[in-house]
Amino acid sequence: MRKKYKMIGVVSVILTLMFSILYPYAGLAEKDGDAEERQVEQTVAEPTEQTVEESSDQPEAADTDSSSDGAGASGSSEVSLYPITATTKVAENSRYTLYIDPATGNIRVVGKQSGKEWLGSPQVDRKTMPNNKLFMDSPVHVKYTTGADTSQTYTLKKDEQTNMSIENIESGVRVTFELTTLKLTFAVEFRLLEDGIEAAVPYESIKEEGNARLVSLEILPFLHAGDEKEEGAVFLPDGSGALMTFRPDHPKYFSGYSQPVYGPDHAFKVQSFSYIDQIWRRERAPKEMVALPVYGIYWNGSAVLGIITEGEEDAVINGTPSGIRNIPLYRSSAEFVYRKTDIIFIGNSGQIPLFQGHKIKGDRKIRYKLIEGKDADYVGLAKAYREYLMKEKGVGSVVPERMPMQVQLLGGVQQKEIIGNSFIAMTTFEQARAIIDELTGKGVNNVELTVAGWSKDGLYGNQPDHFPADKKLGGTKGLKQLAAYAQEKGATLYLQTNYVKPYGASDGMKAKKDAIRGIDREVMEFYNHYIATGFNNRRQVFYMTKPERVFDKRIRRELDEFADLGIAGVSLKYMGDTIYSDMDLKSLTDRKQTAEVWANALDSFREKVGKTAVEYGFAYTFGSVDRIDNAPLDSSHFVYTDQTVPFYQIALHGLVPYTSRPVNLRDDARVEYLRAVEYGALPSYELTWEPTSKLKRTIETRLFSSSFHYWIGDLEEQYREFAGIYEQTGNQPIENHERISESVYRTTYANGTQIIVNYGSEAVTVDGLTVNALDYAVKGGR
Repeated sequence: MRKKYKMIGVVSVILTLMFSILYPYAGLAEKDGDAEERQVEQTVAEPTEQTVEESSDQPEAADTDSSSDGAGASGSSEVSLYPITATTKVAENSRYTLYIDPATGNIRVVGKQSGKEWLGSPQVDRKTMPNNKLFMDSPVHVKYTTGADTSQTYTLKKDEQTNMSIENIESGVRVTFELTTLKLTFAVEFRLLEDGIEAAVPYESIKEEGNARLVSLEILPFLHAGDEKEEGAVFLPDGSGALMTFRPDHPKYFSGYSQPVYGPDHAFKVQSFSYIDQIWRRERAPKEMVALPVYGIYWNGSAVLGIITEGEEDAVINGTPSGIRNIPLYRSSAEFVYRKTDIIFIGNSGQIPLFQGHKIKGDRKIRYKLIEGKDADYVGLAKAYREYLMKEKGVGSVVPERMPMQVQLLGGVQQKEIIGNSFIAMTTFEQARAIIDELTGKGVNNVELTVAGWSKDGLYGNQPDHFPADKKLGGTKGLKQLAAYAQEKGATLYLQTNYVKPYGASDGMKAKKDAIRGIDREVMEFYNHYIATGFNNRRQVFYMTKPERVFDKRIRRELDEFADLGIAGVSLKYMGDTIYSDMDLKSLTDRKQTAEVWANALDSFREKVGKTAVEYGFAYTFGSVDRIDNAPLDSSHFVYTDQTVPFYQIALHGLVPYTSRPVNLRDDARVEYLRAVEYGALPSYELTWEPTSKLKRTIETRLFSSSFHYWIGDLEEQYREFAGIYEQTGNQPIENHERISESVYRTTYANGTQIIVNYGSEAVTVDGLTVNALDYAVKGGR
């Protein structure tokens, strides 16, 4: 009997090995029951003859068993592929033809001149697990909830019976999906455009008739997905931009990139903190944010740039490396969020998850620009986005003729004493005039001076109220004199405002009326965090203001007062890098509404006062600002990304000037200096007239070295160096960017000027030009 069981065990091992050889993708795929290939027609409604126009064309790539240029064909001519099934023509124009698969609702676009194909459903090996094939063929992936958890499904999933109908619309089709088991219905409209396609989810098409509540929709998750053996990359808008390069020898990844456009929603604790209990909050690890509502993928001479044109404020950018679910494809997509979740505390019950009861309103749209040839790389994608900004968003150039030198000065701040607080004047208005004199005397022309902490009680004083100016700095009279003096000397004076995130102890803030509330309807609190532990300092509390209320009650009222000062412009802190919801039932606000209020505020200040500036620079501010401070010059360096690229800068250079982080606050001075040169960013400083030591026992802990007199020599030197570069490149778009070697990069501008940067430890020669270690060289141009 023992021998019999031993023999059975040996046979089982042999069968297991044979199965793993025959089905190499088995193991990580989701179990969907029967392993036999399912005929998709069994679970979707076939369209009638009137629904779509049957094409008489037979595309070459629809060959069933032959090798193909598709993703699954790379590396072997013997691979047997699934056929292309999107062969029913629904629209065409002078450049493209749009096809649909009536059985799945997925699409294919073919370029008329080149014959290039962009597949919504990738052509893959016939050995692919059937459930993974259905996963890839599904044009929409769905997340929903029926209670505490989020569940995932897709339109062709076996146990999710889906009825589908297709109807013609202008330049395309409308596909309605009814997930009958969940009683959940929505529609996606595909339209052919002159430069690609558009996918839209009409808000009115969403119906929730059962217990399931829609959480998110991921549209065309496998559009132009590329095989790991191809030469290509996924572009991710992480900070300045990052690439996920195709490679078959990658590590085993358990998740991919998934980050919200425009950063976290601060009305939801789980998006702001990594640890949460009823008292303590731990801040998340620092990372760059998604400033642009774009993503892309390119390989084999063709590319897709996805631009979210509606609903980007509540969208997530996904980038998935090869190997997830045992699928050897790289892919990118956008996911539209309709409900967010958070945790609440009731008594001693611990954390209780809770979803938004109402859907986030509004239509959602993605435009897919299709790109071919030499432009099918991250530079071409960035140039296509730049063109979109100029032609369709109306972003024009506001670049000054002479290089501006951006210097921010701290006016004053309160200092904690044994009893009460005292006011520390770090830079008075008279001292700011002296700084202008010193800078212009040393030949630093076109100074842009931004004064922070100028209002009553300084940096963390009366916000969101800003008037009057603090008497110990010179008062409102002294501020007007500074504005007039700056104009006389050819300097540009900005005043920094803080309408968004005032200090909890501010006299101008009434938290119960002015602050946003979370999903538990309680006032949301934010904190400074201890550097060593990351936990919240409960004595330093901040609030986020209700957008409409702060605009109506503060901004409108103060516009004329700012104009009366005679200043050149206003720097609106947090309006370029922070948007959020408000879950207060009396003033429900979504992120789109907040972004609209911030954009309205920027336009209002431009109209009444003059120039505007923001930090970081989310895309909704483009066209409403004259300068972006602390623009993203790096990526988060996630483990699945391979290279940081200046996508943000290629899209924006020559349109809006942007600065690097302050020179006096850099971590690695030389490397960050070279990065600014490579990315076309202007230098900036954040300084004080008084020595930095006077900031002891204040909340302002960032300025570890800020004395103007210490940094004046360095400032003069950097101004002269960057002014020389600016003269050749300031108003020029970036034409190309390339990595020449592991540590050498070249940026080429439209007029032919080349900036070659060497981050290495040894000198290099590029096209006959020697570039020293940790240095740069300029070649060509006018």
